[in-house]
Amino acid sequence: MSDELVSNMVGKMQGHTIVMGYKFLGMYVVERLREMGLEFVVLVRDEAQLPSLHKEGIPAMGSPIARSYQSLVKAGAARASSIICTFDDDGDNLLAILNAKKINPKIRAITIVNDDELYEAAVASGADVVVAPYELAGQILAMSTVSKGVSAVFVKGNMKDKFIAEFTVNREGVAMRFSELCRLASVIMVLNREGQLLPNPPDDYTVETGDTIYVLTERGELLELEHRLAEKGVIRLEPPQG
Repeated sequence: MSDELVSNMVGKMQGHTIVMGYKFLGMYVVERLREMGLEFVVLVRDEAQLPSLHKEGIPAMGSPIARSYQSLVKAGAARASSIICTFDDDGDNLLAILNAKKINPKIRAITIVNDDELYEAAVASGADVVVAPYELAGQILAMSTVSKGVSAVFVKGNMKDKFIAEFTVNREGVAMRFSELCRLASVIMVLNREGQLLPNPPDDYTVETGDTIYVLTERGELLELEHRLAEKGVIRLEPPQG
């Protein structure tokens, strides 16, 4: 894939995604976009990356900091549906969003912030979605020392510090009505039975051994919830080691 071929490809794109940066996170974003069959172009600061990206069949262009605006124009920002900013430098990400919004005010801007204190600055720059990956990972890792049931966390707005906990009904012979289960856990988001997701099952639905439940809970309630489910015979807690 040559620079000329990439330019021709991008020139024909409509509603595509612009990915800013191709390190660890950018690489995974591109993998997911490929799996979804979506059109995209990658902009990188280090133009030495371009030959290897082109060899992999990834449409990529150079984007020096001094020519960020021009690079976005060349990447078809005016026709793009979204931009995903994954640079290590938060300032580079904010600059990319500002320039993209100048070119196309309707573009959906998604960015990471490595410094959580810059969350509001990212929103003010026009970001539609802001993710703080280090805070997110830190929350999950820290809470996982308390319970292995933690599978996701919220890190912004009124939902900040709330968790999605995952529990598998691992006691033999469990047959409990969903309405009874709801009295044990305040907000049950979904049930999973043999790979089938069952959102909002009816009150008389029977929860059985092997089902997985996903519950919205708070940090201070997580262990209490685990013990409540164990006391009612829904789950079996493993004894502490040591």
